[in-house]
Amino acid sequence: MIDTETREKMEYLGEQIAKNLARLGSTAVLPAGQIELAACSTGVPTNGCEGLIYSRITTIRFYRGGRTNIDQVVEGQIPVAPGSSVVLSQAAHPPWPTGCYVLRYRLANNANNHDDIRIEWFVDREPLDAIQYGSEIYNNDNTVIGEGKLPIPLAMGEHCCIGGNNRLRVRISHLGNANQIENIRLHVEHANAIKCCSSCAAGRACQRGCKGGGDK
Repeated sequence: MIDTETREKMEYLGEQIAKNLARLGSTAVLPAGQIELAACSTGVPTNGCEGLIYSRITTIRFYRGGRTNIDQVVEGQIPVAPGSSVVLSQAAHPPWPTGCYVLRYRLANNANNHDDIRIEWFVDREPLDAIQYGSEIYNNDNTVIGEGKLPIPLAMGEHCCIGGNNRLRVRISHLGNANQIENIRLHVEHANAIKCCSSCAAGRACQRGCKGGGDK
């Protein structure tokens, strides 16, 4: 038996609990073990897409494409006048490893002053390890040297990978005083890119070591 005073305290406590339950809403009276309702609490149900930046179809199609165009003008303009430069960037893409690149441009008056064309690569604003020149792409008669491909320079001595939130950029500068750059086409290959880039860095042709690319 409990005395009257204790009973009154228990009844009062029960009333307070009932009021609090009513104030908190339905989530407070869910059966034991049932997941909280997302609309009524801070709990968030998982759906399998948390943290996803690029959908699977986007990623697969990008990798199957095998190349990334560097065609967005972010500084300067095309044509590139003597003494000026243009900065080109990729569009947003899933993370990717760089391989070799193909750059084609035309100088006014069918000129061949390719050593005046400087090529500098960046990840965002961080410069990569090497500077290259148009004379590494074109002969004096304006024919392409070899396969016409050059490796993307290394990044602090290591193979260059581009994160999903990074942008690979290039600055193409005209150091001369005549014959503007009239057009530019540029893409980077990334199918089998790690092998390809390693082959380039070793001084072999860019496609050697790549699947279907000839000599190992």
